[in-house]
Amino acid sequence: MKLIRRVLFYLTLLTGAAVIALAISAVLFKDRIIKEFIREANKQINTPITIKKMDVSLLDEFPRLSIVFRDVYVEDSQPGHYPLLTAAKISFQLNPMEVWNGSYTVKGMEVEGCEANLKIDEAGVNNYTIIKKQSAAGGQSTIGFELSDVSLRGTTVHYIDLRMLQDFTFKSEKVLASIHSLNDVYNIDAEGQLTAEKLTIGENNYLNQKSFDIKSHLVYDDLKKNLTIHPSDLGLKTSAFSVTGTYRWKDKNIIDLTTTGKNTDLQTLLSLLPESKARNFEKYRSRGDVYFKARLNGEISSSVSPALTVDFGFKDATLYHPDYKTKIENANLTGSFHSRDVSDLTKAVLVLKAVNGKLNDEDFHANFALQDFTDPEVVLDFKGKIDARSLLDFYPVSSFKYVSGAVVVDIAFDGKINLLKHRSTAQRVSTLGTVDMEHINLLYGDEHIPL
Repeated sequence: MKLIRRVLFYLTLLTGAAVIALAISAVLFKDRIIKEFIREANKQINTPITIKKMDVSLLDEFPRLSIVFRDVYVEDSQPGHYPLLTAAKISFQLNPMEVWNGSYTVKGMEVEGCEANLKIDEAGVNNYTIIKKQSAAGGQSTIGFELSDVSLRGTTVHYIDLRMLQDFTFKSEKVLASIHSLNDVYNIDAEGQLTAEKLTIGENNYLNQKSFDIKSHLVYDDLKKNLTIHPSDLGLKTSAFSVTGTYRWKDKNIIDLTTTGKNTDLQTLLSLLPESKARNFEKYRSRGDVYFKARLNGEISSSVSPALTVDFGFKDATLYHPDYKTKIENANLTGSFHSRDVSDLTKAVLVLKAVNGKLNDEDFHANFALQDFTDPEVVLDFKGKIDARSLLDFYPVSSFKYVSGAVVVDIAFDGKINLLKHRSTAQRVSTLGTVDMEHINLLYGDEHIPL
């Protein structure tokens, strides 16, 4: 027993001596370690970098050695002086024995208070090509990366593409990731929170101030310039989306991305629409089976945009506005949206089939199709009896007050909406059916004119 205690004592003493020796080495040789690390980093980066404070610590991420940079400024690759990246702190974790032997293999990284500005100008030139091309004559750098522990805190990323009229801003309070590489192929696992502060494409705003919980598995092939997204999860409120696909850019920018909704509801689906389109419906809620699947597929360039196909709908659902008692119950809908060019709404088609349900126990049935969102051509049929007050409770119209009565509708419509604006062209629109008003009463306008 005494022998065991003595062995444990000497092992503890030896370990303590080793830790103290490493700590002393980190202090005595920190200037050499920092200079060597920066010298090797400069072999790989071709834009100016400013660091206000540098330090070496063995205590921050023991037993790893930490090289800590504070107030970091990295200039972008375009002419002029503009920051590609700023950070309050960037810390690299390394094996102290490897550092002692002159090898700087980064095992972990921590970034705090970081802001990145990514930009592609009108000519298609980006500002983030800052890595030097390695040549055989230039020799090999002693800095490598085997990142099993990456922590990002307080991160903001801005992305602007002046050719495609895209302006994105993403923020994250905390993301944890691991990166494993072999033969220029990088496996990346990430988990954390992401907020889309701004996502503008053309004149439309999407997902503004929407926060997602992310759990992703990515594979990046640097030689083939290919990113593969293995099934990855995005959580939005109580809903979840599974994302899979690829993005290639070696010769052309080709995307093939599929998103499938899980446990989705009406409000979540509406939040994915452009902000201007979703605003009128943002308070509506749903219960029941709501489904959603979207695919973005094709080339991305200044002259070509990918196709977008969306399938969505609900089964035996209840739709309601929380401020009113009226509900649509036993609602069913099968919908689809397709545009062979996602940036050109003249090529878009929206179809709503087998729409049916009950509005205050009155059945209705409808079908709807719209082609060309800029000059809409509509095919519509609707049949049902609608209580007028229930309809306006479900979708209020401010100029109508104290409505009573019912409307019995059995109509069909086929034609372009703009043709109805002029008497000479209105006859080119096909309208069939009847609209019977039963005991309709209401007050109209601010003056409450009785009708």
